[in-house]
Amino acid sequence: MKKTAALLLLFTSFVLLSCDTNDDDFYNTEYVRVNNLMQIETAASYSVGDFLYLNCNVANQVTEVGQSTPLDIRKTTNNAPSLAFSYVLERQTGVDEWSPVTVTNNQLNITAGALETAGFYLATATYNTSTSSYQFRAGIPLLSSGTYRLSYGYNSSATDVVELRSNSSSSAITLMIYTTSNAINSSGYYQFTVN
Repeated sequence: MKKTAALLLLFTSFVLLSCDTNDDDFYNTEYVRVNNLMQIETAASYSVGDFLYLNCNVANQVTEVGQSTPLDIRKTTNNAPSLAFSYVLERQTGVDEWSPVTVTNNQLNITAGALETAGFYLATATYNTSTSSYQFRAGIPLLSSGTYRLSYGYNSSATDVVELRSNSSSSAITLMIYTTSNAINSSGYYQFTVN
């Protein structure tokens, strides 16, 4: 009886110790760094009624930082149909107070990909077979004067990178691409004034 109890305890311990609590292993996530995939289409000045455009054009084959062989995103992710990222546009309402700028979907100017609003913006760069790239370009109207700031990663604490996540099927590798964007200051914001 003691031998059976000891074997049962040993087996239970082995099962519990072999459990993987790392979400990245469970969800099969791979991380890479590819710079300069995101662009804010900056202007010398903005006026009420102008649009602030973001542009993301990611070739299927990209070169990771520190690597010489290109990474094939479609092959790695088993043909993920899109890449997703989030961002926030805020308007200054007080000395140190900022409020999210939200508009209705019919006010957006989307020329590639998709964009959803929910207090923040969830962008989707969809794969275009004719150009072999993931593409997103959309503009948010600037409806009132004031000081604005844009930051990436609504659900992220990172300030120096944009996180592009592949929308892979559940059985495929999810690719997290860390990239950079132009015009972002050291605090992680693109700050500008609308006249």
